[in-house]
Amino acid sequence: MKKGILIAVVALLAGEAFAQKSDLTSAILSYRKLDMPTARKYIDQADVKLNEGGTLKAKDLSKFLYHKGLVYFSLSQDTTIQELNRVDFLDTAVSAYIMDTKVTGSSYYKKSKVELERCAYSYGTSAYDKFDSKEYSDALSLFEKVVYVNASNAIGKIDTSNIFNASLMALQAKDSNKSIELLSRLLELDPSNGEYHMSLVKEYGKLDDVEAQFTALKNGRVLAPNHTGLIFEEVNYYLTQNDNDALLLSLDVAITAAPDNKILQFAKGMALGNLNKYEEAKTAYKAAIAIDADYFDAYNNLAGLYLDQTVALIEKMNSLGLSAADQKKYTSIKKKRNNLYADAKPFLEEAVRINDTAIEVLGALKEVCYQTDDIDCWKKTNARIKELQK
Repeated sequence: MKKGILIAVVALLAGEAFAQKSDLTSAILSYRKLDMPTARKYIDQADVKLNEGGTLKAKDLSKFLYHKGLVYFSLSQDTTIQELNRVDFLDTAVSAYIMDTKVTGSSYYKKSKVELERCAYSYGTSAYDKFDSKEYSDALSLFEKVVYVNASNAIGKIDTSNIFNASLMALQAKDSNKSIELLSRLLELDPSNGEYHMSLVKEYGKLDDVEAQFTALKNGRVLAPNHTGLIFEEVNYYLTQNDNDALLLSLDVAITAAPDNKILQFAKGMALGNLNKYEEAKTAYKAAIAIDADYFDAYNNLAGLYLDQTVALIEKMNSLGLSAADQKKYTSIKKKRNNLYADAKPFLEEAVRINDTAIEVLGALKEVCYQTDDIDCWKKTNARIKELQK
């Protein structure tokens, strides 16, 4: 009785294997006739039998997986089929080819490898089409599929260019989290690439993650120390944080990298002014003006350095009484104040030369002209203010 059962089981398994091979043969014949719907039907039937416990020898399994890939790749190229289904078909083809390359003793290994490269190209072509039509999320997904196929054991390629393409699509799709993920992968592959660091810093900025942004910035400055963009980003960071001491250190590095950048000199002047280092601030502003003789903000801020110093003097003057001693002090302090006004005056005049519609600057110049007894200057400036106020 047991022998009869054993014979029956063997016969059943042999029958299933025969049925699978028969389906595979039918699928191959239909594929060669370019009858893809029928080829798909038979290949799927063989697939179902395998999934239900059927078995094939390595040689036949390899043959099945390779031809499954062929059938589904062909379906993915059929433009009469809905686009979403075509992508799914291509995914199925890729899965089949990858499985074949993992079969021990695969008889179709080399052919499946070639087909995988064709699949990667197909994904890439579709990705660029999606980019051209501004469907960035779809393009992102397709570029990632290219990366996945190229990273398979059979090809073994680290596809940096398409990881970068995917990161650009994530950027266009406004998917900062995805962009950060991809840029982090790129930096693992190329830690000294300043552009990758720059992009990562900006993406953290979009998420308002100040801590992560600063960490990314510090890493970038260490790993890509000469990247000008990162240097400027560091300057901007310390500006927003109002950290003047750290800003000055960063600015010195930046100015060494870009000595003809007037904005860096201007920023240095501001930082020094905030620290009440007036003489050094003047030097920085004058350096900015030496680069650009029509730099309105530099002239205005330079004049402001002198005017700021008059505030404390005016307060002292107002606190003095009418005694002879106090009046003597008053006269001495007033002289110091007027000297500061006189020093500020030429820079205010230059600022007005560049922009004679800046009411606040004109007002400051008018006051300086009055306090320094320059009546002609006062009249001219006052007339211009009235003209603007009409």
